[in-house]
Amino acid sequence: MLIVQLILINIAFIVSFSLLLPSSPWLFSISSILLIALAAMRYKHYHRKNHQILQTLLHGLRNLQDGDFSITLAENKTNKSQSQSEVLALFNQVTDKLRQEKQSLYQRELLLDKVVNASDVVTVLVNHRDTIIFANRAAEHFFAQTSMLGMSWQNLLKEQMPELGQHADKDNAIIQLMLAEPKYGNDYSHFSEDNISDSDAGASIKVKTEQSWHLSRHHLKLHGSRHQLTLLKPITQAMHQQELQTWKKVIRVINHELNNSIAPISSMCHSGNILAERLAEPQLTRVFATISKRINKLAEFIQSYSQLARLSRPQKQAFDLMKTLVQLQELYQFTLRSQDEVLIFSGDESQIEQLLINLLKNAQQACSDQRTMQQVEVSVESQQGQLRITVRDFGTGMPVGILPKAFLPYYSTKADGSGIGLSICREISDGHQGQITLNNHPEGGLQVEVLLPLG
Repeated sequence: MLIVQLILINIAFIVSFSLLLPSSPWLFSISSILLIALAAMRYKHYHRKNHQILQTLLHGLRNLQDGDFSITLAENKTNKSQSQSEVLALFNQVTDKLRQEKQSLYQRELLLDKVVNASDVVTVLVNHRDTIIFANRAAEHFFAQTSMLGMSWQNLLKEQMPELGQHADKDNAIIQLMLAEPKYGNDYSHFSEDNISDSDAGASIKVKTEQSWHLSRHHLKLHGSRHQLTLLKPITQAMHQQELQTWKKVIRVINHELNNSIAPISSMCHSGNILAERLAEPQLTRVFATISKRINKLAEFIQSYSQLARLSRPQKQAFDLMKTLVQLQELYQFTLRSQDEVLIFSGDESQIEQLLINLLKNAQQACSDQRTMQQVEVSVESQQGQLRITVRDFGTGMPVGILPKAFLPYYSTKADGSGIGLSICREISDGHQGQITLNNHPEGGLQVEVLLPLG
């Protein structure tokens, strides 16, 4: 457009030169000055428009440099050339695409952040300077820190988790860690004397339990520097489930084989007993009676272990737990402590009742050997979306070395125990997404704590 205007001014200058110069030099001079001034004005106007466009683009690019993709340049085609309008339109298209990409990236980062923080896998990212640059909520809870960013990874391990530091040479392994679970309050009666930390009486009390974790380390490069990603996945619950499924398979095989043998032996004993009575042989009768008695005991043994193999998935329905406990008080003498007269819990009522019966039986058997008038205590409380059931006896407690084995099938400290009751209790608890733990009471006796989600 400017070139066309300059061409027209040149043509006007040539015409004035050919018509006015011979006859009217003054008029030619005036017209020449006017044409030169007009050309200068048009050039200055064009230069100002180009400068405005460049300043607008410069301002937009600076916004992009600062990460602001919300800017949009005005596209007024009446005052701009086609090339200028195309540049502005292209700039707006680029910023719009960058804005969409940024929003999409932000949404993906937000989703990833929520997924990582909602996961129970401890996730820690450390740079080449041994500085933590990312840690999810599970990691902060694991190391009891409000924020881990900027901390030294090795120093944190030495101060908070020296047991984990011993596995620094492992990139993929299953490890065992003794972790402290904080229990808040001043009541020390809920915890084992051996497991109480030396903290102040008003501080949180920590009960250490052995837990299984899967440790994996990954080495990667970010922005050209080395980084290490450490993942700790809790697998205690999964290992319990796998262990229980293995025991169930073993029990089914044993039951099948023993039942195949017991049935014909029992039939032969019955026939032999009849024959001994006909022959009037009292000694032979006693032999067959003893064999039959032992077979019946073996059948009862198999029947008790079959309960573990037959335990099904819980059928959850809402029921009043306090009503169930009051009914159990008619069968088992215990002291019930609870602030709630009615406590609605969503779970399998028959399985929860079986869990309570097993715990009450164990507690009463532990108290029966003691010369004390104290009864079994059962306390129930609900807080922070969890139901806590604690069953305490006043017996001699359990040796610390035996506590981790208490939930193993076939393992029992009683002379006539089957070792199946606590295993059933743990499977019922796991089936309701809960936890069950054993601890020696500092004042004597054993207590079993069951944590179940109320939701």
